Amino acid sequence: MPQLGLRVKFFLYSNTLIIVTMTLVTILLVVHERNTRYEAIERRSRSICEVMAIPITDALMYEDLGLILETGMIENNISEIQSRNRDLMRYVVVTDPEGRVTHSSDWALLGQTFERALGVQGVDGGPLLETLEGKDGERVLEGRTPLNISTKSWGTLIVGFSLEQIDQQVRAIATQAALVALVLMIGNSALTAIYVETLIRPILALNRTMRRAARGDLSVRARSRASAEVRELADTFNRLMDETEDAQDREKVQRAQLAHTEKMAAVGTLAAGVAHEVNNPLAGILTCIENMRGNLDDREMIERCLKLIHDGLHRIEHTVVNLLDFSRERKMELAPTSINRCLRHVVELAKYQLREGRVEVEYRLDPADPFVMADPFQLDQLFLNLMLNARQAMPEGGRLTLRTLQADGHVVVEVRDTGVGIPEEMRERIFNPFVTTREVGEGTGLGLTVSDSIVASHGGRLDVDSTVGQGSVFRVSFPMLHSRTLGENVS
Repeated sequence: MPQLGLRVKFFLYSNTLIIVTMTLVTILLVVHERNTRYEAIERRSRSICEVMAIPITDALMYEDLGLILETGMIENNISEIQSRNRDLMRYVVVTDPEGRVTHSSDWALLGQTFERALGVQGVDGGPLLETLEGKDGERVLEGRTPLNISTKSWGTLIVGFSLEQIDQQVRAIATQAALVALVLMIGNSALTAIYVETLIRPILALNRTMRRAARGDLSVRARSRASAEVRELADTFNRLMDETEDAQDREKVQRAQLAHTEKMAAVGTLAAGVAHEVNNPLAGILTCIENMRGNLDDREMIERCLKLIHDGLHRIEHTVVNLLDFSRERKMELAPTSINRCLRHVVELAKYQLREGRVEVEYRLDPADPFVMADPFQLDQLFLNLMLNARQAMPEGGRLTLRTLQADGHVVVEVRDTGVGIPEEMRERIFNPFVTTREVGEGTGLGLTVSDSIVASHGGRLDVDSTVGQGSVFRVSFPMLHSRTLGENVS
């Protein structure tokens, strides 16, 4: 079913109300008018029948007694009354007591038997009225009254009265009601259009504002220039958006604090590797210095030692710079970032822990070197969390496979280990804070929570597949930065 807008619904409801109301009013008016006019015609018909019956009965009685010899008195009486009531009377029939037509406004009926004649017994209480359908479909009110004096009967007077006036008047009333309804609908549509501008338009504007907020734009605010009710609703919405925005800001701060906490925990984990990377060159430098002191005249040996000292110091500097870059707290800054470069850089940061844990790294990187719009330092933390998590899952050593590929406009990164796997009952909770499968003191339980937060802040998705005893694969998906967009950002 199509979804109707508020304007359309308002037009439909108001006009439907008018149609239903006018229909009911028209039906009641038609019924009342028809009954009223029918009763008026009934009264007039009874009166005419009674007035005509008296002279016709007298004329028939005088003819029967032989008191008058003149003929045509009944026809003259019928013609005179018909001429005065042409709008109502359709036919007049006079029958004898056996029902044969003796006088009629329709000469074709003379001498025929009229089936609806009353007969000798007559009718008490005045003329008998009955609604019939005429030859041409016209409705007729037929009045039948006996022509008698006391027990003596000379036949029946039948008069047909047209009901066409009633039908015409009812049709006129229905037509007028339809015209009134049409005028009301047109007027209602015009008033509704004005009403929409003053009431419904602010509601629709508030609805659009709410839709923008639902899509994630928390900076939108509703205007408070409508009626009191809509203004109150807009003010409530604005207060809700203020509270939501404040809550989101607090959540961002808390998320940043969690991320920094986990980063510091990772720095602690990397400390042993940093110490190793610093101690080895320092030992070499001390050895070179001792050799130089003992052989100050050996120019060639001094040059060789100075080169070794330079390389060692450069190695120490590189190690310390990497650690400082990783541990420094930064604001999120998006830039075109190579996923392959991030993975190789993180492996270099964690190479000591991986080597000590007897973890072999296998690269299966996309040769196209896909780029994403991301904060490279946050990606470093994301992948470091996943790699250290994989290293902890392989206490006896194993293989860490890093894979990148492109699928449906996204860059997919897979971090796969051959470790112990994740129990099924914990898979739904591993991204919750402080949930960990490690022993006490071996982790904060924030690594996957922070990782999931980093992925979400970049518009990506983090999923996990795991089989107990066979290992796990964490799959990260980011919107890919296409070559045209990449060129624009680089330029």
